[in-house]
Formats: sequence, C-alpha cells, structure tokens
Amino acid sequence: IRKNPPSSPSPESTIVTKRPRQFSTGSRQRVRGRDFDELTQKVLDAAIKEYRVIVCTKDAFPEADVNRKLSALVWVNACAALKVQIQPNEDLMRLITSRASEVRGKLKTIARGFAAGVYGLNKSNEDEHNREAIKTLLTKSNFLYQDPERREGCLLTPAIPFIINAMWFNDKEDDGVRYSNRFDPDGGGRIPLPTVALVCTAIENCLDEYQSGAFSEIPFTRVMYKAKYDARLSYLEDFSKKTKHAAIIPRLCRRLYKLARKHAKVDAELVVQNILIEDAEVEAATKEWEDIVFSDEADD
Repeated sequence: IRKNPPSSPSPESTIVTKRPRQFSTGSRQRVRGRDFDELTQKVLDAAIKEYRVIVCTKDAFPEADVNRKLSALVWVNACAALKVQIQPNEDLMRLITSRASEVRGKLKTIARGFAAGVYGLNKSNEDEHNREAIKTLLTKSNFLYQDPERREGCLLTPAIPFIINAMWFNDKEDDGVRYSNRFDPDGGGRIPLPTVALVCTAIENCLDEYQSGAFSEIPFTRVMYKAKYDARLSYLEDFSKKTKHAAIIPRLCRRLYKLARKHAKVDAELVVQNILIEDAEVEAATKEWEDIVFSDEADD
C-alpha cells in the first residue's frame, strides 16, 4: 500500500519517516501495537479509532478488499492529522482491520444488557416465557416495535436509542461526538442508517441466544450475521423509500441523533451567574483582613 498524506505547506512542521520501526520480541508471538516505535504507535492508535467508527457507520462487515481500502484510508488520515508520513506494512494493516470484530463484540455486550431488560428475558434458566417471547419478538421483526405484541410504535423500541447512547454517546469525549463527521455525515443531524441496521442486528443476535428458552451464546461474527445485517439495511432503505411521503426514517434518525447528543450532554449550556459583591461583604472582609498578619509578611 503506497499512500501518503497530502503534502504540507509547511515542510518544517512535517516529520518524514520512510518506514515504521518494528521491534522483535525474539519469539513468534502475534504482532502488537507496542512492537512499533512511539511515533508509529500514535499513528496506529488514531487510525484504529477512525476505522472502528467507519465500521459502525458505513459497513459493519466489510469484505476483504473493502477492508484493505479502509485501513489504507484511515492510515493516510492519521498521518495527515499528525503531520507525518509513515509507510505502513502488512502487520500494521492487520492490526487495524482486526478491530472490526472487536468493536462488534463491544456492541454485542452492550446490546445484550439492554435486550434482556427491554424484552423481559430471563437468563438464569430455561424458561417457557423466554421461548414464547422470542417467538413473538422475531416474527416479522416485532422486536423493533415499541409494543411488539400489538405491533405498535414501528421502529420505536427503546432498545435502539439505549444502545446507541451507551456505545457511542456516553459523554462529550465519546466517539459519536469526536467523530461527528461520521455519525452525522451530511450535517442533517441524523444517525447513519447503517448504524441503525447494525444496532438492530446486534439486538437480533441477542434474541437469537434465547430461542430454545435457555440462554446459549451465539457469537456476533461476520459468518453468522453479515447476511442478516445486509438484509436489515436493505429493509430499512426500502422502508425509507416506501414511506418517503411521511419521512419516517429521516425523522427516526434525526430523533436518535438528538437523543444521543442530549445523553452525551453535548448541547447542554452552562449557566453562568454574575457574582454580586455587596457593600456589607466588602466592609466585613476589610475589617477581618486588617487584623490578619501572615508569617511571611511579618518582616515586610
């Protein structure tokens, strides 16, 4: 991969490195970020952060060729941001792309916690209630409704905003805020549809784990869930077209983004009050300080 960041108008502020320094541990262990020099680690860290966000906002289960292009893109962006030029090797590219499964795993953990509570599932033992509930929830995607049994509140399950908030909008420093260009790519204040599809697929994965009535872990892997993710995204895109007159999907995504930013307290205004000094306060302080002598003032 031969990609360099845009040339800087200020060459003296740019560090040029031909290749990353990689340190050998003397064993055949897998490569880690700390095996590289400090500068390369900084670029790698920045690249990984953006890559994780792209996976969550554009393509949760990228194909190999797409993955390679994404890893090159985020590496170039990281180099440009840090004003350096470092040629990545295959080990660095693999370290970046390996984070796709990691970020999906984190999402799955968060979704599992909310899914059990929102849908009233019992993880402790085999439960006929679980089996019947899951059957209802997975039929015609009833789990996406606010009231799954009555199919009321289409796409308004509280699980979706709960998971989005916890995953990307915990506070002002979280990814959803730091990478607002990715989570609001067109500037319209809307969560990307691929993100909504990913969250819905993660919820479905959590529900699948209870289909027998007893909890049985199912990995949220590319092999198991890429097809379901693609189908969910296609469903949402088709639903958006068919309900264009009511703008349901744009309104949903705008609501999710607004709730997320509110949760992160991004738009919260600090109330600054003027501190008034009363005459009585001035007089009292003056009298007190007339009688105060600090030890380091005694010789003044």
